[in-house]
Amino acid sequence: MGFAHEYAAAIMHRGRIPMEPVDFVPDWSDRPRKGKFYPGAESVPLPDGALPDPGATVQEGVFGASGPRDEPFTLPLLSGMLLDSYGRVGRRLGVQANTDLPSLPLYTDANWSRGSASGGGLYPVTVYWVSGPGGPFTPGVHHYSTTHHAMQRLLTGDVTGEVREALGNGTTADQFLVLGVKFWQNAFKYNSFCMHAVSMDVGAALQTWRVWARARGLRVEPALWFDEERLARLLGVDAAEEGIFAVVPLSWEGAPPAAAAPVPVAEGPAPRVRRTESERSRRVVVFETVRRVQAATVGHAADRPAPGALAPAAALPAGRASAWRCRRPRRWPWGCARRCGAGAAASAASTPGGPSPPGNWPRPWRPPRPRPSATTPRSPADRRSPSCTSSSTTWRASRPGRTSTWPTTTRCGW
Repeated sequence: MGFAHEYAAAIMHRGRIPMEPVDFVPDWSDRPRKGKFYPGAESVPLPDGALPDPGATVQEGVFGASGPRDEPFTLPLLSGMLLDSYGRVGRRLGVQANTDLPSLPLYTDANWSRGSASGGGLYPVTVYWVSGPGGPFTPGVHHYSTTHHAMQRLLTGDVTGEVREALGNGTTADQFLVLGVKFWQNAFKYNSFCMHAVSMDVGAALQTWRVWARARGLRVEPALWFDEERLARLLGVDAAEEGIFAVVPLSWEGAPPAAAAPVPVAEGPAPRVRRTESERSRRVVVFETVRRVQAATVGHAADRPAPGALAPAAALPAGRASAWRCRRPRRWPWGCARRCGAGAAASAASTPGGPSPPGNWPRPWRPPRPRPSATTPRSPADRRSPSCTSSSTTWRASRPGRTSTWPTTTRCGW
């Protein structure tokens, strides 16, 4: 995944080193749809959702002490989760400063709000439902249409064995939600930044599902390592144009006992969706950076890391994270850096098993340098060292030709 690491580094430095193509301008008149459209596909409307549960709050979903209770999904629950996360729940007509304000009253340019967050409000995540014999519908592959809050049937027949084989984790579920991203739905605006943006979109959608489900005693545990090319072939998409980012197995109410011992995949040609979507854009641009990073991730998509290999990347607990919140920006006084370093060291030392601060913390305290008068020429050493004053209400930067005035009594500069 060498190029993936290069892409991550380019994302981190894009504020100083612009990413190619630098002169790209989105063609808003030829923008794609905010969702895939399969003309002629049979559409099955979904119910409005489960009955309101007063105890199913966001607070319960985030901080619930009981945690998920492994309750099974039902069609109203699945419908409610999809509607509250990625379905259209309201039309945006608020007065704001964006340039699209005059076009919002037009239905063709209407903007809709949803329960989950998305970069730029583009919502590029496509949700597929691969259902088996334990579900309420005829087994097959369905596409969730956010426009109609309905399932569009793309394939008929039980192909859940293909999903289980692609996952390779021994699951016995026969209901799966598959999350894909058609890159052009985001890249038409963000070009090479697309892969970073859609990865956050997928994470926002998954965490919205987890919060929604946890508040109702359900469990949503996405799988992120699988044979992506096999799933892309099943869904009838090109893995270079649409990435498969996550698979969510669902436990379903009233699933037959046969679902506990799934039938292996039958011999013969691999099943796949034959129906194709309709693209609105007349011209689709392929960005080389997005293509290369997708190829790098697909090549290692099935290489599941060993248990515990990603533990160092996990977020620190609240007690330990506070020890590292303080960093010295360029213009902080030395005294602030010293106090900050001491506080970080004390917080880390007070946490059992907490990490140790870097060896150069806390920094040694240095007394303020006297502020030269306006007639005293500065030496080269003064230009390379911080100049401080603690008795005046003005501060002059030591860089030649640069003067700043600050209404404070203690300032240090470089």
